[in-house]
Amino acid sequence: MSAILIVDDDKDLVEGLRWYLEAEGYHVSAAYDGKSAIEAFHLHRPDVVVLDIMMPGMDGVQVCEIIRRESEAFILMLSARDGEIDKVRALSKGADDYVTKPFHVAEVVARIKALLRRSRGGNQAPTSYRWNSLHIIYDERQVFVNEAPVELTSVEFDLLVALVKHPKIVFQREQLIKRIWGDDYCSEQRLVDNHIYRLRDKLTKAGLDNCPIITIRG
Repeated sequence: MSAILIVDDDKDLVEGLRWYLEAEGYHVSAAYDGKSAIEAFHLHRPDVVVLDIMMPGMDGVQVCEIIRRESEAFILMLSARDGEIDKVRALSKGADDYVTKPFHVAEVVARIKALLRRSRGGNQAPTSYRWNSLHIIYDERQVFVNEAPVELTSVEFDLLVALVKHPKIVFQREQLIKRIWGDDYCSEQRLVDNHIYRLRDKLTKAGLDNCPIITIRG
């Protein structure tokens, strides 16, 4: 079941879209302003975000830009304006499609289905990752820097993959523990710091310039 996040300050519109999409079998969550949209996105990690441009506080284009920096989720913009500038601005910040109000709900649903079909077709899960001189092959659990292999422990590899799959996200120790060790982990949380230190040290010594793994105090 694909997950959809609807963001609009018009609650009647949100509820109408929610009813229609849930009837189609989607899991739907909602937010009514920019700040709560970011919070809902982090909580639900939807496959598609239906996002209004005109909202109080943080507008939809700003929200789109934030989401696009950390996710490949599809973003469908809504706007009461028919101006070309709004459309170009939204698409330049990473939106995938654009619908002008007023619209028929069936049109929005059709656009969402088209985006998800694109996901199942051309956007298959990547088998490897590259950043500068860093190369990770997921299935083979291999890491290379400047094409030379880097020997990582199983935990170090899993930590690296968790970080590169969520760029620019700040993880708390508890979040990394849950992702890597699971809910049964009962040792000292500071051990996470040691693993991160060794991972960063190995990548740096292997020749990775400006290692992007950063510890933020607090």
